[in-house]
Amino acid sequence: MRTLVTIRQPGEEPFPLVIENDRFVDPNDGPIDDTLDTSRLYAVPGLADSHAHLGMSSMAEMLDLTDEDLRRNARRNAWLQVEGGVLLVADKGSGSNATLEILSAPPNERPEAFMAGRVIAPADGYYAEYGYEVDEDGLIDAVRAVDQRAAWVKIIGDWPRPGIGPQANYSEAALAKAVDVAHAAGQKVAIHTMAPAGVRPAMDSGVDSIEHGTFLSSQDLAVLADRGGVWVPTVLNTEFLIEFLGADSSGGRLILGGLANLRELLPEAERLGVTILAGTDLAVPHGAVAEEAIKLNEYGLSAAAAVTAVSTAAYDYLGADRRFAPGSPANAVFFADDPRDHLETLRDPQVIIRAGRVVKPG
Repeated sequence: MRTLVTIRQPGEEPFPLVIENDRFVDPNDGPIDDTLDTSRLYAVPGLADSHAHLGMSSMAEMLDLTDEDLRRNARRNAWLQVEGGVLLVADKGSGSNATLEILSAPPNERPEAFMAGRVIAPADGYYAEYGYEVDEDGLIDAVRAVDQRAAWVKIIGDWPRPGIGPQANYSEAALAKAVDVAHAAGQKVAIHTMAPAGVRPAMDSGVDSIEHGTFLSSQDLAVLADRGGVWVPTVLNTEFLIEFLGADSSGGRLILGGLANLRELLPEAERLGVTILAGTDLAVPHGAVAEEAIKLNEYGLSAAAAVTAVSTAAYDYLGADRRFAPGSPANAVFFADDPRDHLETLRDPQVIIRAGRVVKPG
């Protein structure tokens, strides 16, 4: 079956391509069997959720899941992402490597996935008995033990201690060695930091991705831009945590201060050329990353940059093929309006095509 579609990317002229099996091919290479009318729609290669946890559906359940729960959730949530037009996911880990098994599912049943397995944190530096629990002396061995199917090594960089407040989990020197080991294995390092204490070790160690990062400075953003790192602000999740903890609690007050920083940091990051990616971190249902793009814009990112953050920037950073060209994967999500003019259109994909499978026909 050869199906003709029209591709009109925002700001570009439309052109025809044909879907054959799971690839785009040249329309002139053979007869056309069918036509999917997308001529009045705007195409992106797919939305991207760059801080997802496919093995979970909410933060409330994260401590009570068996490996079989994680496998089942990953299959279901991967498909929910596709149904929302999310065709690329950067998964940032769970308590087990069981979620990595989603990588064996057929491409047309899941997004393109760059997964983390078990997260790494000290015994008192995250949820108890979750992931690899190692102190600084065991950090390198834990990084070496990360499953080779994982694209990411996820480290918890700071966490509150009772009666003390948020503390850095690992020193800059230990993290720098961990980054070197991960890079030697072909893996990127993502670090959770939501408090001032975790910023310096994370930034100075050269990690690839700053997750949350509400206490970064403009100088940190400049360094991140220069070294080609990425920032995943997770604004929706930050708002959720304030509501969950209570704005008057010690944790709520801290996170509220970080949230206020985002209104200055996001425009500055855009000005400096930092690669900003949109991630939901379980704050909304799987497939609803459009809400994070809208929230990034609300906090100061331009609409054009918000669209890039929720689509092409993730593809480019992770090396995923986003071309609309013969030989490329037949992935496309179509919207009624140019999303740069109407961000809300991202909530309602009109046509979704994943690996040649027409998920939503319009």
